Amino acid sequence: MYCYHCMCELPEGSEFCINCGKSTAVENIPPHRLLPGTVLHGRYLIGHALGEGGFGITYIGYDQHIGIKIAVKEFFPHGYANRNNTASSDVTLNYHNESAYYTNARDQFLREAKNLAKFSDVPSIVDVRDYFAENNTAYIVMEYVDGETLTSLVRNKGPFEPKEIFRLMIPVMNALKTMHGEAVIHRDVSPDNVMMTDKGRLKLMDFGSARYYAGDNKKTMSVVLKPGYAPFEQYSSDGNQGPWTDVYAVCATIY
Repeated sequence: MYCYHCMCELPEGSEFCINCGKSTAVENIPPHRLLPGTVLHGRYLIGHALGEGGFGITYIGYDQHIGIKIAVKEFFPHGYANRNNTASSDVTLNYHNESAYYTNARDQFLREAKNLAKFSDVPSIVDVRDYFAENNTAYIVMEYVDGETLTSLVRNKGPFEPKEIFRLMIPVMNALKTMHGEAVIHRDVSPDNVMMTDKGRLKLMDFGSARYYAGDNKKTMSVVLKPGYAPFEQYSSDGNQGPWTDVYAVCATIY
């Protein structure tokens, strides 16, 4: 038995988690999310959702093969996808005439996961461990990072001193430089996607919007953005996106 909030192993019949103190009861799960206790790919035990955005849902999980906590990002474009978790874990489409778009987007999600796995040895980028298709959608399995987002830190403790935030962000900038050297841009750098680990280091999270920008792809990107952190070119599918797009978002994040 596991706590689906923190994935701590518990004695059978426990009503509350001895680690996080939360109830072990599974209730009030939105119907479009995977039910806690679902097992993906024969090994990944899914817990509660950590958060969701326009194109995906991120869950805490547990890798039953090697015994570690993980984070699992599910491809779930709101407005196109749906699910009734009381009937099935499968994703269905709201509009059947969008099946070609959905399939292409899902396949691109998996291709980008494969490409991002090459950055697993970069310390300031979250480690991509696995990726696969299942339930008529796709998943990226990542390392679980214990910590707090910059958004949460600033809300709870106030702004950083300028010298301190620059010092902390330099490794993130270097990580982005490595990505840009491989023609990959993140496209979603923001305080929500930068995590302070329990070791006092920053890690760049959530690569669901990352894309190659070289060649013919650079002017046919989907409109994915976070207001306040996205530059002008991200507001249009034919905007000229590149490393400069991430540079703007890094500056806005530091500000």
